[in-house]
Amino acid sequence: MNNLPDRTKQKLSEEQLFGLALSLGVFTTLIALALYAYLGIFSRYGSDDYCLSAFFKQDNLISAMILRYFSASSRYTNILFIGLVDKTLGWHNVAILPALMLTLFVWGLYLLFKEIAEMLELGWSRRIIFFLSLLLVYFSIMQAPDLYETLYWRAGMTSHFAPLVFIPFFGTFLLRQIGNAQEHHPALWVQAACFILPFLIGGLSEPPTALMITILALAMGAAWWWGDVRYRRSILMILLWSLLGALTALIVMAVAPANSIRMQTAPPGLMELVSRIISYPSDFIIDTLRTLPLPTLISIVAPALFFYAKYAQSPRDISRQAPNRPGILMVIVLIFGYLFIAASFAPSAYGQSYPAGRARIAGRVLMTGALMIEGGLLGVLVAQVRTRFFQSGYLRGFAIFALLIVALYPLRTSWRVFGEIPVYQQRAAAWDLRESEIRRLQAEGVDDLVVRYLSEERTQDLGDHESFRLNRCASTIYEVNSIIAVPMSKKK
Repeated sequence: MNNLPDRTKQKLSEEQLFGLALSLGVFTTLIALALYAYLGIFSRYGSDDYCLSAFFKQDNLISAMILRYFSASSRYTNILFIGLVDKTLGWHNVAILPALMLTLFVWGLYLLFKEIAEMLELGWSRRIIFFLSLLLVYFSIMQAPDLYETLYWRAGMTSHFAPLVFIPFFGTFLLRQIGNAQEHHPALWVQAACFILPFLIGGLSEPPTALMITILALAMGAAWWWGDVRYRRSILMILLWSLLGALTALIVMAVAPANSIRMQTAPPGLMELVSRIISYPSDFIIDTLRTLPLPTLISIVAPALFFYAKYAQSPRDISRQAPNRPGILMVIVLIFGYLFIAASFAPSAYGQSYPAGRARIAGRVLMTGALMIEGGLLGVLVAQVRTRFFQSGYLRGFAIFALLIVALYPLRTSWRVFGEIPVYQQRAAAWDLRESEIRRLQAEGVDDLVVRYLSEERTQDLGDHESFRLNRCASTIYEVNSIIAVPMSKKK
């Protein structure tokens, strides 16, 4: 009895340190993500951005969209997305979108994780859910295969990152409707929304659409086999409409005549396609482990320390709250993580061999999420070992101290990103200088422009022939007869 006050003080001290570690983790990841967002303000038009914006200056938009579908691109929603941000955010939308999309990604994941935590009755606080959302976005962005084309180039971001941002919002809506199905039959507007939302998200690009189809198909199977008989029909109806929406999106993109232009080689045979779908995720995972060993390790260790520190010495038995023990769940997560990565790689395997860097961002988010779940389950598994060593206050204190150290890791990334700011600033300054020259020439009434070529452009700049497609698009945007770009030494 005499030791009770000391044990209580120790417990309070540990809880304060745990709260400090959690707050520190939130703070450092926010700093890193804020710097990534800050780099976005230096984004400017490049490559296909000119043509995507010029598209909406055409007189007959409907005819132009049909022509685009048949001759240029099967992705029917991304052009609408570009038009929306052009209209609402104005000329500088390319500099606003990176920060906006990062914010929406964190918010969407927060809502999704919150919904999952409530459904599973995990009892997580909002701060914990926010921390996990930040952590997933941070590790995904920090390890992005081609960060510039994924986040800072609007054309690439719209097709590959934007759908990943919108999917968590759709997932949150879907889970809420599944929960409501236990009270009443889904309304017609709910069924319509379940079809329309994945159809619109799916029209951005094929990889996220294939991922949605895989998840929804597995969800239907799970609802059929393990769902409550009383609500099974309503839940299956919600999932079926969602699956039909995603499938329709994929079919619309698959049958587009423009695919013959985009595909440089003939599609592979069935056996080769299966071989690619199996091997590409393995190559991706092995390459990640080989080239990014430290971030991979931290993405496992941080959740492991966090959940061990949270649940060690806790009277709550987590295994009773989950359908399977954490050890079994770890195996299941590995299997499904691999399957989902393969699903996101499948369209590229069919059309363009190994996915381009920006097309691997879905695989990056999935692998990061799987590693974090593995780490979290490992921490829970160790916390449930009811032995003196694993339930020791000293071990828990050490875990909290280690978590404090690991929480500083995003500062390393912040320092690196901070060092890249001058490069982005210089590139933006060069673009802005040319922009001011173009506006000056316009004001002087010059209709055939010769401007400086931007050799530091990360994607593709304007060419030295007015018939080049980017030049034609730029002339439409600037409302001039023609425009060409040449190195300043050659400028007449």
